[in-house]
Amino acid sequence: MDFEVKNYQSMQAAISEFCRFLAAQDISPETIFNSRLVATELLGNVFKHTSDTKAEFRVLLKEGFIELTVTSTSAYAPPKTSRLPELFSEHGRGLYLVDSVCMERGETERGGILVKIRCL
Repeated sequence: MDFEVKNYQSMQAAISEFCRFLAAQDISPETIFNSRLVATELLGNVFKHTSDTKAEFRVLLKEGFIELTVTSTSAYAPPKTSRLPELFSEHGRGLYLVDSVCMERGETERGGILVKIRCL
């Protein structure tokens, strides 16, 4: 599945369609929840940390994993590793949450972000 996301409204529509697709594939509710969290965080980061007005969101089901790829014309390269932020910190939890539910996170050749979530 491929989506083009232009703003927060189209992001929510794409993520809802993505979750319906996962449910139709008999993916567990826990995995769907984790996938929604990851997709929301990664797509939201495109709009928060770049000047882009468009992101591409690709989903593949492959060998027991959900592979999510997010790309934009202005590559956003998050830190290679994340850490739990301070208790009262107002920012920085998103990537930590992404890393805590994904089996791996890396970059694509085009500068996108690729994550793998194990299907439970």
